[in-house]
Amino acid sequence: MLRLLDKPVLAKGKHQHVYAHPDDPTLLVKVPQPGTFDALGHVPKTSRTKRFFCRATMYKCFLREFREYLELKARQQEPGMPLPVCEVHGTVPTDIGLGLVYERISAPDGSLSPSLKHMIETGQLETRHVPLIHSLFDELIEKHIVVDDRNLDNIVFYEPEPGRGRFIWIDGFGSNQALPLRKWFKQLNARRLEKVRRKFVGRAEEALATRSEDARIVHHSPDASPYNARA
Repeated sequence: MLRLLDKPVLAKGKHQHVYAHPDDPTLLVKVPQPGTFDALGHVPKTSRTKRFFCRATMYKCFLREFREYLELKARQQEPGMPLPVCEVHGTVPTDIGLGLVYERISAPDGSLSPSLKHMIETGQLETRHVPLIHSLFDELIEKHIVVDDRNLDNIVFYEPEPGRGRFIWIDGFGSNQALPLRKWFKQLNARRLEKVRRKFVGRAEEALATRSEDARIVHHSPDASPYNARA
């Protein structure tokens, strides 16, 4: 059993906490957040229909991500081939409940790789990153991977060395539909992914344009004049 109770939370989702794996620096452990489920293992306010199809809705995200990953690996079994989603290694008992173990996407200094949202908010996003967002979605479409959560925190930028980076989807993949139509029909899934692509690329391009405009205004501001600096 892994001991996580006294460990720091590295990241928080809507219903989950993420911890570093205490025995392996290349892995993370995701567990349901305390207080987000009832005694029967259900997320509060879950509909009767969802409770009928999923007897423990607190783990529904685990189920869909693990299933999507397994089905992807069944279609792509070449060893060493990079995937557009993080690797999922299965479940493990912990002292705060059942955990899902998955790949840790890290920066060269060992810190967690930044999400697209973080890159936008901190000014780390550059023009060179936009084609890499497109590349991620091209691969998701080609490999028929279903994603259900359109949060910009769900993709992170992995750059093991300068100039050789890519975006990886780390959370919220797998079908959440009672009738998984996008899982059955690749064209339907492609339409959905194109819609999500437009949102992600649009936010990125908007942030770059805003930053460029801000820089232009500062450059042409009277206060930025070298004559004022000498005064």
